[in-house]
Amino acid sequence: MKILYYGHAGVKIEDDLSILIDPWLNDNPLATIKAKEIEKADYVIATHNHFDHVNDIPLIAKNTGATVVSIVETAEDLASKGCEKTIGCNIGGTVKLNCLELIFTQAFHSMSSNPSGVVIFYNNKKIYHAGDTGVFGDMKLIGEMYPLDLAFLPIGGHFTMGIKEAQKAVQLLNAKKIVPIHYNTFDVIEQVVDENLVNESDSQLLILQPGEEFTL
Repeated sequence: MKILYYGHAGVKIEDDLSILIDPWLNDNPLATIKAKEIEKADYVIATHNHFDHVNDIPLIAKNTGATVVSIVETAEDLASKGCEKTIGCNIGGTVKLNCLELIFTQAFHSMSSNPSGVVIFYNNKKIYHAGDTGVFGDMKLIGEMYPLDLAFLPIGGHFTMGIKEAQKAVQLLNAKKIVPIHYNTFDVIEQVVDENLVNESDSQLLILQPGEEFTL
């Protein structure tokens, strides 16, 4: 399957299905594509409803017919903004969809509704998107219960983990591959990222530029 980094927290996972997570494009200064240019999406996952994660989801859902999946209150908010097909769920057990499964996890972040991360089970791969969060001890539990092929981790600091905290998250999760996200979009979350992020782990670091993709 192909993994594409849109920039900020936005990613696409594509094989038989096209799955978007937090695709913020129109006002993202680093994005290489605009929301109206997204031609295919089967599911759009929203980790929480801060503007830099959800503002473009209604347009993408309208243009593609995608189903939006998120925590209940976020799903309701997006439905009120024009998303016709939504699935609201919560942190805990398996959410069964067409050809894939999700488990929403806790995330530590400020929101009027629950912020979340998500583990995606798709075509024999397990992919974790942490959403916006600080490091927390139960990341070890996530890694133990769902041995991860790939983890997307926010590392920008100020609003999420910084480098030091993300280093600990890498160790706790023990994912095969780590892609850092949610950094360098604005001055306040600028970071210099190098192999030190994973140097006390067995994880492989993949530093992607907006618009860059790789095969998992």
